[in-house]
Amino acid sequence: MQKTLKEKHNIIYGDLNQQKNHKVNFVGSHNILYFAGVSYNINITFYGNNSLVFIGNNIRFNGTITTTTNGVCYIGDDSTFNGVSIKVYESKHIIIGNDCMFSWSIWLNTCDHHLIFDSNNFQRTNFSKSIYIGDHIWCGQESAILKGAFIPSGSIIGAKSVIGGIKESNSIYAGNPALCIKEHRFWVRDDPVYELWTQEQTTLHAQRETNDFYYIYQKDKFLSPKSLEAKLQSLDNALEKLELLYDCLYCNRSKNRFAYFKDCDLNTPLPPFPKLFHKITFTTPDINPPTQKHLLTGAANRAKNHLAYKLGSCLILNSKSLLGYIRMPYALSYLKAQHKMEQEKYQKNLTKNPAAKLPKLESYADYKEALKEKQCFTYKLGEMLIEADKNWYKGGYLRFYFLVIPRLKREFQEKQRQKQK
Repeated sequence: MQKTLKEKHNIIYGDLNQQKNHKVNFVGSHNILYFAGVSYNINITFYGNNSLVFIGNNIRFNGTITTTTNGVCYIGDDSTFNGVSIKVYESKHIIIGNDCMFSWSIWLNTCDHHLIFDSNNFQRTNFSKSIYIGDHIWCGQESAILKGAFIPSGSIIGAKSVIGGIKESNSIYAGNPALCIKEHRFWVRDDPVYELWTQEQTTLHAQRETNDFYYIYQKDKFLSPKSLEAKLQSLDNALEKLELLYDCLYCNRSKNRFAYFKDCDLNTPLPPFPKLFHKITFTTPDINPPTQKHLLTGAANRAKNHLAYKLGSCLILNSKSLLGYIRMPYALSYLKAQHKMEQEKYQKNLTKNPAAKLPKLESYADYKEALKEKQCFTYKLGEMLIEADKNWYKGGYLRFYFLVIPRLKREFQEKQRQKQK
């Protein structure tokens, strides 16, 4: 495994060539980012010091991860995030197991952002708490997962739910605050898009006999959030926490490690685990002394991060199904809001650190690639949508859908025919 050293003693473990469209910003120092395998669209900002972010294999993440100081964000293998904000603040942790599925407009936060005090004794009453999420969790759109939540394996969270406290495995929770509405349930993600099924297909899938996603409490296998939290809090630095989570959690493939039900023992100590992290061989990539040309690459990725490209991609992706057309307005609205937040954060960072200002695209070695991206159908589609939004009161959206999109398609198809000749 490769080990990449960044300035301020920040370290990235893992093969960066396997991380597709990743974005990492180290503001603080002595932080660690660990990639266990392949990931897509990871966007992380380390605002503080001595924090750890662990990204498992085959992670598809649309959203943002932000940490401050001494925090941990752990995401296991094969999990998907369609639009999620993860905020690890006030030296707490967010642990997410394997095969979890998060819909869009979801946030997880370890703090309340503002302090609350008891007016009788002037003591603070809203201390931050860590969040623990087990394996195979399905979280519905626009949900909020509050500090102190423990969602054990196999649970389902209904849309627009507000989750806090300790829940039980294989149960469905919904509402504000979320309450248990069904027990003894499990879900699967391997089926095709059932919204388009015929009656015959629906009948065919009316029953699924499997125990693959049904969990039972096993005291000798249980990873108690309480015990894991105490162990993490006792460690001094990000490297020690990485070793613990790699050995105790990532290499632990026990099905029922996060299975929990009412009246089970949360005080169970962590089970014994082999020490495997020290057996990994790390190599530092052989990088030539950086020149200006070496440093100034990535113009094409910056072009893809423009709002126009993001909007165009969203339009194309959601135009492939009836469900996509239904959720398209919400997806576009969420994208614009997220982009605005990213720009505001960037401007605030510039105020604190003017040296963090990005150079002009023209100064990049791959500037020509960026120009190609800005001329592609996806980028142009997004540009036209932005223009339509500015002139909505003059019928901008009508012209966009009935005139602009057909014209862009014709122009793109004509260019494709010319290239083939």
